[in-house]
Amino acid sequence: MSEHASDPATSHGGAAPVEVIEAPRPATERSPVDVLRLVIGGAVIVVLLILDLFFSNAVLGFLEDLLRGLDALPTWTHTAVVAITRLALVVLVVVGVGEAALKRRVRELLTVALAGVAALVIMALVDPTFEQIDDGLVEITDDLGPISAEGFPTAAGLAMVAAAVTAAAPWLARFWRRVAWATVVLAALSRFVTAPVSLDTPMALAIGWVVGSAVLVGLGGPLRRAPGDAVAAGLAGVGIDLAQLKQADVDARGSTPYFGATADGTKLFVKVLGADERNADTLFRLYRRISPRDLGDEKPFSSLRRTVEHEALVSLTARDNGIPTPRVVAFAVVEPDSFVLAYEAIAGRSLDRVDAEALTDELVAGLWEQVRELRSRRIAHRDLRLANLFLGDDGSVLLIDFGFSELAASDLLLATDVAELTASLSLKIGAERAVAHAAAAVGPDGLRPAVARLKPYALSGATRAGMKENPGLLDDVRARVEQATAAALSA
Repeated sequence: MSEHASDPATSHGGAAPVEVIEAPRPATERSPVDVLRLVIGGAVIVVLLILDLFFSNAVLGFLEDLLRGLDALPTWTHTAVVAITRLALVVLVVVGVGEAALKRRVRELLTVALAGVAALVIMALVDPTFEQIDDGLVEITDDLGPISAEGFPTAAGLAMVAAAVTAAAPWLARFWRRVAWATVVLAALSRFVTAPVSLDTPMALAIGWVVGSAVLVGLGGPLRRAPGDAVAAGLAGVGIDLAQLKQADVDARGSTPYFGATADGTKLFVKVLGADERNADTLFRLYRRISPRDLGDEKPFSSLRRTVEHEALVSLTARDNGIPTPRVVAFAVVEPDSFVLAYEAIAGRSLDRVDAEALTDELVAGLWEQVRELRSRRIAHRDLRLANLFLGDDGSVLLIDFGFSELAASDLLLATDVAELTASLSLKIGAERAVAHAAAAVGPDGLRPAVARLKPYALSGATRAGMKENPGLLDDVRARVEQATAAALSA
């Protein structure tokens, strides 16, 4: 990892500057949030096409009956509301383009222009295919010039603005993103009640959303990950004043890791989780949800904050129950849209980086003792791959990273832990020793359910990759587990 030291960041309260060392930040990135929007928007388009092709009369008739009462209001109220929303839409476009031009954000302008033109063309081609019934649900006066002109904005124009707002979103602060989308949605609603009743308005929004997201996926957008100086400032805000923060070159799924050091020499391991990580996790969960296999996943948390707080809770619970794991030191909020967990750092290496000779029978037995204690408390770690098993310099073994863990876990998740640990350890110590230690720790009753979980789909990506490099090893592990459980039954 190529690293550079940024300008010293000053902590809150006038503390000494923080030396931040991190990899150079690229000018653009492709974000999982845009992929997620692309998937969702595509699904919405498919639903709208099905409704228009097969159920258009029923749907449009229902919408007409549902909203028909709006025509009881005076015409001037319709005109005022429609004129305000249309004027706001025009102002949004003019101010947005003007602001980007004044600040010479050329990449933003090109991205927005490409998205807008593409959405305009696509919607112009699609719009004639949509069935329409009746005239608009409400009437407006036509004495306000272009603002009150019939058919303004067109469906194609609305799609263009929706695509432009979607493509510009990474460059906008959260408040202005919300203002922009509120304006687009209100303009769409006003068009829906003034134009002939049709599904072209929601389709315009969906096409704009998809096209804008597709352009961002193709071209990339500005970084939405918190920089190191923002992380240091966030920790300073909760009383952790760092002297140094260095991006870590470790295997950390779903987060950006750092090593930190305070002025008094305390070493910390810092995990930063942002919107990108949450959306990547959402895509992963969506993939697992549509899988025909039962993977035991619980429902995702309502927000990133709750996800990070849950990790802290499980880590604290495990440590409180005697499981050797680093102590949680701090939880902090970091802009943009990120949260930080800081742990006490531990000296040593993860088991994926140690020689097989270091994994003595005593050490492996101690590791399984910890897992047995977790099982007795019905805590599922859910990621017992070698990278999350840590050998300290003092010879102790610790479990780290409870980011995917569950409390009050199901039997399926507990069985998966046994399967994952047995399989991952076999990559280092071989199938015979790995299964023998597993059988000694959890017994036949704990080992038997793991047989069905010793399949590639139930194991971590790192363990699957290791098994591909060792053909036949997973089959050997599964056969030995079956033999161990069969021998116990026959005894």
